[in-house]
Amino acid sequence: MNLTLYGVEIWATALLFARIGGVIMLLPGFGEPAVPPRVRLAFALAMAIALGPALSDRVPPISDSVFGMAAQVASEAIIGILLGGAARILVSALATAGQIVGLEIGLAFAQTADPTQTQSGQLLAVFLGIMGVALIFATGLHHMFLAGIAGSYDVISLGAPPPVGDAAQLALETTAASFRVGFQIAMPVIAAGLIFRVGLGVLSRMIPQIQVFFVALPLQIMGGLVVFALGISTGMLIWLDSIQNYAMWLR
Repeated sequence: MNLTLYGVEIWATALLFARIGGVIMLLPGFGEPAVPPRVRLAFALAMAIALGPALSDRVPPISDSVFGMAAQVASEAIIGILLGGAARILVSALATAGQIVGLEIGLAFAQTADPTQTQSGQLLAVFLGIMGVALIFATGLHHMFLAGIAGSYDVISLGAPPPVGDAAQLALETTAASFRVGFQIAMPVIAAGLIFRVGLGVLSRMIPQIQVFFVALPLQIMGGLVVFALGISTGMLIWLDSIQNYAMWLR
């Protein structure tokens, strides 16, 4: 017997809400700490109600015991956390890039308020994080994520146990991709910094009397910011491509 409330099937909605809520709480753009948790959960509930009629034929039967029902809901919540967590790992590429660039140009200890994390963070990492969230909504990737949530039920069927082995492989691949993309974003600054330091070494040998530190630091910051500005467009396109590939995989 199906329990309904105002025409909404409670069991089907509960299972859908468990997975969708787990994804939305961690999804880039929607799952930012600046967004109140109640707003995220309300959006997840509305999405679960909207998807209920289309996925009602895939809903597994209700377990005979309370513990069985709780296990079914918990399994869907774990799957949602795994899918949303993988997307969140890809977002951490921006923080990795910001930290590397900050170390290269001498701004590693510059801190500022991070509105996306409700705490302070490294200056360039905060800048890249805010830009990443803005680009997700500007390019329409949030629509692909919402479509990916619906498509995830084709990848992992409703009521299926959490794929532990596949989840470990997914976490490994996304972590490797996150570090690779972060390094690619920072690569122009790393290359320019290497050339700059080699030039300073040659200069200190040619003119030992020069105060290399006082000359190098302003040039390092100014030159690093210029190179960073010139390469940021390509770097963010690489990052958006990795996010898009993950959203397409869900769909």
